[in-house]
Amino acid sequence: MTKINSPYPILEFGSTHIRLAVYDKLILNQCSFYEEKIDYTRNKNSKNEQPITNIISKAENDLSQHLKEVLLLIDSSSIYSLDFSIQKNFDKKIINKTDIDHLINESENIIKLNNKDKDILHTIKHQIMIDDKIFDEKNEITVEAQKVIIDLKFVLIEKKTCDKIRELFLKKHITLKSIYCTSYIKSLDIIKKNEISGYISFIDIGLKKSSLTIFQDSKLLYLNNTYIGGHHITNDIAKVLNLDYRKAEAEKFKFSKSNKYEDIIINKSDDKLLKKIINARLEEIIELLFLNCPLINNFNFNSDLKLYFIGNGSKVLSENLLSFGPEFSFLNEMSIINETAKDSCDSALKYSNDEMEIRSQKAPISLENKGIFEKLFNYFTEK
Repeated sequence: MTKINSPYPILEFGSTHIRLAVYDKLILNQCSFYEEKIDYTRNKNSKNEQPITNIISKAENDLSQHLKEVLLLIDSSSIYSLDFSIQKNFDKKIINKTDIDHLINESENIIKLNNKDKDILHTIKHQIMIDDKIFDEKNEITVEAQKVIIDLKFVLIEKKTCDKIRELFLKKHITLKSIYCTSYIKSLDIIKKNEISGYISFIDIGLKKSSLTIFQDSKLLYLNNTYIGGHHITNDIAKVLNLDYRKAEAEKFKFSKSNKYEDIIINKSDDKLLKKIINARLEEIIELLFLNCPLINNFNFNSDLKLYFIGNGSKVLSENLLSFGPEFSFLNEMSIINETAKDSCDSALKYSNDEMEIRSQKAPISLENKGIFEKLFNYFTEK
């Protein structure tokens, strides 16, 4: 058993599995990893507390200590991205990073005020423009400015989704340190790890939802979900081939492992039909995600958008399984990313470390330099 002196737990709350990686804050390559399967064929509500209780209890028993807080990774069909832009005139004042941070905080307050049923998972700086000149957010900013425009992207989730999960953890006397969107975190890490550049898209096929993320280099352009996933593929197989759900799931699993129809233990005459069933539903998922995306409709990708499939539901894919029509001419290539069980937690650890580094550089914002209306605005929006 790996000795963990200073635990840093990261938990991925999926629909079919719960995965917990407990890292040592002082030695990050030391980690204890746990996985608990959710019997989603029996439990209609996958947010059942038993798997949470099991995995936390096992980890605490092994580590001989209580886990006080957890960083949570979650995917939900209620997650989406929202674009927001804020502008301010500074009348040729010298501005710096503190002024930029203040505008971002003000933007977050506006989003919270107007979306009380949502929680903000991520605030992403898309572009900082000072007097029509674009500035790199990573560089130190000290410049005379007349007009500042900051374009932001917020990743939001239904508040009730997070509240239900918070309640589950509170029963174990555990607080949530932060909540991240799994699809966004995984996709971002794949881009950085493989040094992928240009326009990149990811489709993450889960149990009852599928998500689409689109990036330019490592900058998020779009994130949205549809309420269709691997569960619907299994239901289709069950109905068309007259199988119960568990048998249909088993046949789908065998198909994903082999992609050789002769290895699938169903009637030989159903081999091609199984492929058609899976293919039809996968193509529907892809069409719903892409063709409902305003970015695709309004932006000319010139056939240079790369597409990567991730998630458990993507295991039924093969490179030659899907056929795209002319409406998908913007796609340049298609690949399937093989993932390990611990990948999402590792991605979250890297992202969290980067976030902590950014926060440590962020100057504290004082109300002393703000006008009376700004003070009142912040006071009431924080209530």
